[in-house]
Amino acid sequence: MAINMVIAFLLDFLIGDPPIGVHPVRLAGRMLDAFEGLCYPMKRKFIGGLLLVVCSLCCVSAVMIGLWYLMPLFTLPLSINVVLIILLFFLFCNRDMVREARKIKRYLEQDRLDEARVQVGRIVGRDTSVLGKREIIRATVESVAENVVDGFTAPLFYLLIGGVPLAYVYKTVNTIDSRFGYRNERYESFGKTGARLDDALGFVPARLNALLSLCATGFSGDVFRTVRMYGRSHPSPNSGVAEAVFAGYLGMALGGPSQYGSLEKEKPWIGENRIPDEDLENPQLILSAIGLYWRIVSVTLIVGVVALTFLNLPLLFGLRG
Repeated sequence: MAINMVIAFLLDFLIGDPPIGVHPVRLAGRMLDAFEGLCYPMKRKFIGGLLLVVCSLCCVSAVMIGLWYLMPLFTLPLSINVVLIILLFFLFCNRDMVREARKIKRYLEQDRLDEARVQVGRIVGRDTSVLGKREIIRATVESVAENVVDGFTAPLFYLLIGGVPLAYVYKTVNTIDSRFGYRNERYESFGKTGARLDDALGFVPARLNALLSLCATGFSGDVFRTVRMYGRSHPSPNSGVAEAVFAGYLGMALGGPSQYGSLEKEKPWIGENRIPDEDLENPQLILSAIGLYWRIVSVTLIVGVVALTFLNLPLLFGLRG
């Protein structure tokens, strides 16, 4: 059964997410748009946000349970495997993250700063219109670091302990947080439930990811020290752990002041600048971050395959084998 997971990973590695309307994340986005239209007008925004989360997770769970009961209709083993591979393929989003980061690196190398600002705005929630080269690199590395957990380690973790349904529940919660988990006037109360639930579901995967990252970096003392000293510095209980790994490995400080619309947030610094000051504007830092990304993902995949093969964890759709 582990072979299905490996095939899905390789498909994501080779082609990334296809731009099709029936992609589960895009379908979830349209579902969330509809629920926002119904729930946001409620007088108490927190209750509206809570209702959106409950309705969204009920819909996703119903679809997954329905697929579970439909699986016996796929009488050919090959057809069952194809369905499972497709569902797993849509869970992972490694290649797309790397593709976005590489575009930013290329724009910076060509001194196309305006295009780099627009490009980095596709993967971060902050205002990127005034960012300099150093800040663009920092924002890109932060996004790459966080995507290791959100885009691979956490979905894989929930896949192993609860099968495809639980993995898609996590994916839905993460999507809710990415759309509504902003501390601004519109979503401060409305997005609170989704944001807190995403923090809770990401807590264990983020810390497992730190352990796997230590393995991927050869148990680097700099990485261990940075995670221990700065992992709890971030406002998010999980993002700081992921960013500290990259900060320690690359020798650069992440975090710091960030602009969100008209508000400037003084985020704490994570890590220390151990490399020369002029190197903090070197786009090669993004390439180094991408290299570390793939190393962590590879180690995580190997551990996942071993766990699925030898530890008798729940298989896809909660079955055991």
